[in-house]
Amino acid sequence: MVKNPELRASLEAISSDIGKASEDYDLAAAAKSLYLTPLTTKVRTVVAEELIKVYTLRMVPKKAKGRSVYDQIMSVPVNGRCPFCGIGTVNTLDHYLPKTHFPALSVTPHNLVPACTWCQGEKMEYYPTKAGEQLLHPYFDDFDQDVWLAAEVVVGSPAAFRYRASPPANWTLDEKARVASHLKELKLGSLFGSNAGSRLAEIRGRLAKLHNAGGADAVRAHLREELDSVEADQKNSWVAAMYRGAVASDWFCDGGFL
Repeated sequence: MVKNPELRASLEAISSDIGKASEDYDLAAAAKSLYLTPLTTKVRTVVAEELIKVYTLRMVPKKAKGRSVYDQIMSVPVNGRCPFCGIGTVNTLDHYLPKTHFPALSVTPHNLVPACTWCQGEKMEYYPTKAGEQLLHPYFDDFDQDVWLAAEVVVGSPAAFRYRASPPANWTLDEKARVASHLKELKLGSLFGSNAGSRLAEIRGRLAKLHNAGGADAVRAHLREELDSVEADQKNSWVAAMYRGAVASDWFCDGGFL
């Protein structure tokens, strides 16, 4: 509830403007052109600070009137996993276009994306100014039709995995740039590499038994079977990329995992 009658009247007066901004957002997101969204400091007479407070004071607090909408958006991701990285547990909503630069979109539902602490912390106030700088939008983008995330084995003791974007040649330049930007801006290469190292530690014993019994062929067959299973769920998860890299490495399959 807005107690100040003048502010309440001003907010009510711009309701159509906020609705229009939300509609424009959806159209731009569908057209992959959110980078063209203009920065704003106010809507009519309502300044950014007051627009942002509609979110921070009237949507985020547990007893706020808009909290039910907040909780509903938070519950969207399957198994509570962050849609930006696929690893962290969702514990907040993040503004795809930051509210400090786009205050009219502070409570636009499709601009509010469930996120984990890592992704929110790395993204911060980032926003795109070019088509290729747009992070992958969980509500509007589906880049999982093709394999674009790669992980190569780094020879060493212990073995490690280096992640990079490796999209198909037939993708547009903007599409290629977007997946690269997504990895770079959220520092997902580091996050994925750390998780791959932990996963390797968990499966090392199993791989050693297979190698003792059947050599590199037995290890590769097992890894390929695991790869088929995880790719059926998501082609571009960090786990799928890890197994693809492991299957492709003769050194890894022939005992490099030890």
